Parts: sequence; C-alpha cells; structure tokens
Amino acid sequence: MKSENGFTLVELMITLAIGAILLTIGVPSFKNFILDNRLVTQANRITNDINIARSAAIKYQRTGQICISSNSTTAAPSCDGNGTDWSVGWIVWVDKDRDGTPDAPGEIVVAAEALSGTTTLTSTALDAISFDSRGFATSTDTLTLCDDRVGEVGRSIDIRGAGRINISKDPNNC
Repeated sequence: MKSENGFTLVELMITLAIGAILLTIGVPSFKNFILDNRLVTQANRITNDINIARSAAIKYQRTGQICISSNSTTAAPSCDGNGTDWSVGWIVWVDKDRDGTPDAPGEIVVAAEALSGTTTLTSTALDAISFDSRGFATSTDTLTLCDDRVGEVGRSIDIRGAGRINISKDPNNC
C-alpha cells in the first residue's frame, strides 16, 4: 500500500482553532500599537515643524513663527489669530519683510494640513509660537496631543524659552 501525505481533518481543525485564538488575542493589542504609533508620528510632525520655525529664524535673522491656520493649504494661507486648537492645521513662516503677516509663497516655509482621525492638538494659551533671530522662543507654551482613548496615551509637547522642545507622555490632560 501507498502511504498518503497530507493533513487529517482533525489536524486541520486544531490548527484553525489555534489560529482563531491567536487572532482574538492579537488583534486588539495591534490596534493599540497602531494608534500609539499614530500619536508618536503626529507629535514628531509638530515638533519637527516647530524646529523648522526656529531654524528658519536663525538662518534668515528674522522672526520665525508657527501659527494656527485653518486655511494652510490654500494659495494664500494666513494665521487664524484666535483659539488654541492646533488640530485644524498650521503654517511655519519667516517674516522676511518685517510686516508681521505671512506673504505667500516667499515667507511660507511649511503648510501643514489638519490632523487626521480623532486626534486633537491643543495649546494651553497661544495660537502662535515665535522665535527671535537667535532661536529663542518669545513665549513658552505646552501643546497637548490626545486621541479618543482613555488612559496613558496623551503626549505633552513643551516649548521652552531657549527654544528646546520636550515631548513626554501626558495621561493627565487627555
């Protein structure tokens, strides 16, 4: 007689049962992994843009600013000047002509779209962060990045007077 190679029905059912158990355990934690990575990416995005504003201020020896802009992707973006909701988008610009307003496209360095999903980015007090020609922040602030989960998932982005930025986990403000 020939011996047959392959799986029996019992072996196949056991393999499928083990696979189903692993999926039910793994999928929820994978979702949290994706959401955590999204928060880290968005925190790095705003931090990078703040650093670009600081670097541009030093490079051009003019005031560099990052400000809230709900029309950041239009032909002539502007700073909104009110509110503390950074989730709507922002622009980074350098005041090369010293008139106090961003003149597109020459002074706009970065135009960032609104944050996606259920992520919020709020400030404690400011709608703009400015840097002088030496790279010092003209005022300090803290931005809080949160999503719709509860628990230890928020991020706090502190802008210090010397221009340094510190990102830390912030479960208290979300």
